[in-house]
Amino acid sequence: MTTLASGKKEETMELVGREVARKHIKSGMVLGLGSGSAVAKFARALGEEIRSGEVRELSIVPSSLQAFLLARENALPLTTDTAHCPTSLDATVDGADQVSIASRSMIKGGGGALLKEKVILSSSKHSYILIDSSKIVQKLTRSVPVEVIQFAIDSADEIIRREHNAETILRKLDKGYPYYTESGNLILDCQFKRPIDDPIELERSIKSVPGVVEMGVFNCHVDKFYVGTENGRVESH
Repeated sequence: MTTLASGKKEETMELVGREVARKHIKSGMVLGLGSGSAVAKFARALGEEIRSGEVRELSIVPSSLQAFLLARENALPLTTDTAHCPTSLDATVDGADQVSIASRSMIKGGGGALLKEKVILSSSKHSYILIDSSKIVQKLTRSVPVEVIQFAIDSADEIIRREHNAETILRKLDKGYPYYTESGNLILDCQFKRPIDDPIELERSIKSVPGVVEMGVFNCHVDKFYVGTENGRVESH
């Protein structure tokens, strides 16, 4: 466990990123790179490891355009074909919007990259999730993004409302235009009336709705959740 005297959130998450980069990333890895602010801290730390010569011959698989740009900005070596995910990655580093340590489940997709993030995490031998302590809950309660093809946006919305007693909102940009994912789909942000008691069953049920491509409850195996706390400590679970 590491301590940061100032306890500031940004500095603590930088410490989290450095700890994961130094402890888990080795030369020659094929590494999945998630999206979000916590991953940005990790990408900078990993860039420092590469420049110092501590890590060599990495191959980065980005989960989004943001992750692609993060890799490029920090001189992280990208795979030759970033349009396809390899069948087996050595590890993935990602963030999360909300985490239940008790069930080892999480909600992701606030930034809209849930589809590729789940593909990458599900293809990884090891995974490490970076969060601050405010994102930890006993049971998942946050709004869940559901990625839907355009043709099914109304029918999927009706089924999710009816069968899951959820409030749904079509995600839009600031000026009211629909938000499109990088795969050309729409997102329904779904708020359930009660905490999610069974994340695995909810994921299975929502993904069975015709037209749903992916949903933001993740039940992938996670080796470690790295948590930056308010007092500047880094904990792992």
